[in-house]
Amino acid sequence: MNRNITATILIILAVGIYLTVTKKMLDESKAVQVVNAQYLSAMDSADQLISGRDKVLKDYNNLSLSDKERLNKMIPNTVDNIRLVIDLNNVAQQHGFSLKNIRAVAASQAAKSSSGSAQSAPVQQVSTQTTSTNIAAPVLDTVTVSFSVSAPYLQFISFLQDLEADLRIMDLTHMTLSANDTGTYDYSVEFRTYWLRSQ
Repeated sequence: MNRNITATILIILAVGIYLTVTKKMLDESKAVQVVNAQYLSAMDSADQLISGRDKVLKDYNNLSLSDKERLNKMIPNTVDNIRLVIDLNNVAQQHGFSLKNIRAVAASQAAKSSSGSAQSAPVQQVSTQTTSTNIAAPVLDTVTVSFSVSAPYLQFISFLQDLEADLRIMDLTHMTLSANDTGTYDYSVEFRTYWLRSQ
């Protein structure tokens, strides 16, 4: 009979220890395993990002110098408004006229002057279920260029075609035309071009 009582007491103690201590430790262990799995997943994602970045960097380094110069002209990594204005005026002079009232304003400068404070730069986010990592990425910014010009219609169209064929990406956003009897028209033009701002 003593054996039965001892066995019953030991079973009750075992169940009590399981319900009070062991179960809590098992729950904590499962929570740690879940967090560990999330970290492992984040590390795998980081490895994939790093290998992707390395591949793109290797491809970029394998480009010829002339191709790199063409890419830099297409979307430069600095705002050089003076060079942009000079290039535009040179193209216009090839067609027999010059540009007037030229203005080139970067989007960040316009935002600073209108709001009085710099805007925060967008950041690309890579996240897992519970953690997030901010990775700084270049931001595509804009420069708005406006000018007026007086020129014959065919010369002006030829000028626009040369701008279209230029490597630098330019989007025409606004244009007005005033006609007169001399055959020379007055144009007011505004377009947007782009540059990469590093973070």
